[in-house]
Parts: sequence; structure tokens; C-alpha cells
Amino acid sequence: MIRKIGLLLMVMLITVSFAAATASQDNGYTIVPVKSDITITPRWVTTTITQGETNWHGVPISSYTTALYVDLNWGDTSDSLRLKVHTPSGQLIGTYYDSSDGVIDGRIKFAIRNSDGIDIGTWHHEVYGYSVSGTEDYYI
Repeated sequence: MIRKIGLLLMVMLITVSFAAATASQDNGYTIVPVKSDITITPRWVTTTITQGETNWHGVPISSYTTALYVDLNWGDTSDSLRLKVHTPSGQLIGTYYDSSDGVIDGRIKFAIRNSDGIDIGTWHHEVYGYSVSGTEDYYI
């Protein structure tokens, strides 16, 4: 009996961990946290932000793209940034915070995937100074 309960708890933990790591959206996209820098694209914007400020960044996507890798890095866990990602048609994919990728490290890293391909056009990343003391440097 104890062995069955232990096995059940282990299965439940694995299921909960996997469910927290991937979140499928109704719009056909799957958001998957990225745990290493191997699949992250090079830094394409380096800038600063202050409390309550919003910065918009666009990234063009061409055909045959099946994943969009997002890496917002400010490296300072005492400040907090929020990220919203929008498709080329303006649809909000999601709102993300430092803990959204499972780690509080001053960085939000994930991949947006769709087996049918990522929408072609310019994707927009909305970076908001959620809780910033002074000025925070970041790259995306």
C-alpha cells in the first residue's frame, strides 16, 4: 500500500512539473521555458527602462519558422520587468514575469512553438518596468 501511494505521488509530481513547464494556449501556440542558452538567439536590442515605462520591440519572422525564442534579460532580481508578446496580427500570446520560466533570475526565457509554423510578420514584445528602482538595463 505504501509503495502504491509513493508511486502515485511520484507520478503526480512528474505530471505537475511537466504541466508547469509547458502551457498550451487556445490559439495553437505552446510556450516552453528554455533552461539553457543553446537555443537563444543573439541579443538584438540593448536598452534601459524605468518604473512604469513601456518599451516596444519588434522581431520579424519569415516563413518556415516553427519556434520563436524570447530572451528578456536584466539580471537584477531586485527589479522586476513584465513582458507581453503579441503576434503580427496583434493577438496577445501571453504576459510573463521573472518567475514565468520557473526561475527568478532577472531573466525571462522561453520558446513559442506551433506545429503549423509561427505567424509570418513582425512579432511585438512589450517590456514594462513593473517594479524598477532607478534605471534598469536589459537586452532582448
